[in-house]
Amino acid sequence: MLEPQDEVRIVGQYYDGKTARLVRKYGPGPRIHYHVGHYPSAKTPLNVEDATADDIRRSIRTHQEGLLRYAAKIWGAEHRLSGRILDVGCGLGGGSLFWAQEYGADVTSVTNAPEHAPIVEGFAREAGVGEQVRTVVCDAMHLPLDGPYDAAVAIESSGYFNRPQWFERLSRVLRPGASVCVEEVFTTRPHGADVWAEYFYTKPASVRDYAEAAQAAGFELVDDVDATAETLPFWEESAAWTKAVLESDTGLSPVERRQLRISLLANQALGTEWGAGGLRLGFLRFELK
Repeated sequence: MLEPQDEVRIVGQYYDGKTARLVRKYGPGPRIHYHVGHYPSAKTPLNVEDATADDIRRSIRTHQEGLLRYAAKIWGAEHRLSGRILDVGCGLGGGSLFWAQEYGADVTSVTNAPEHAPIVEGFAREAGVGEQVRTVVCDAMHLPLDGPYDAAVAIESSGYFNRPQWFERLSRVLRPGASVCVEEVFTTRPHGADVWAEYFYTKPASVRDYAEAAQAAGFELVDDVDATAETLPFWEESAAWTKAVLESDTGLSPVERRQLRISLLANQALGTEWGAGGLRLGFLRFELK
């Protein structure tokens, strides 16, 4: 069995290795997101069979931004996410830049992928918020004790965390009354968790698991919004983009083709499980008592 520090290192290396692929699929910058999109009508606006890879990529990006705007509405970002916040598991910094640009937040972007830190900083400068966004390379259980922070946000990253340790650490860096805002994939049955883990290297937990870990650290679950149906179309578009690239890009190496085929199968499996109710996408908000 791997030690916790080894698991953190492996996940960091996994995302370091995906950087170029993330930029290709979800770029260009400066706001690049690595999470599902939100489709208010629960349908993709594209006829993906006839769309080009670039058409699909633009639609994915639009709906990824839409997910953050939906989250901002649910979480009351204008007064809860406009101060000093932690973006824990920030990826390439798309969310960090979003909170800084749209709500004036002062963001500490936390990543355990060392290669991502200078990329996030470069994108922040490009977006004109270099003074509002700083990066810290560490795991979520060792957040910097330089608070108090007004909120913490985790967009499809907390599934990799030791949740009891994470909430305990948050209780030490957030001010009383602060919010922890989580957008995440939650398990509803074992097979769904297995499908997710096979591709993303971590098994999702249940909402109850989060609530219990949070309560033990002095937090209370105050919001729980389900958006499974409105995020299902992401998997159709994601699979369609991969298929379009496989069919149109004759310059792909054998290794790149293999990676894309694996991604295509994973996206199709995840879409099937999503639609069958084996996984749930939710927005949670906790408050520190």
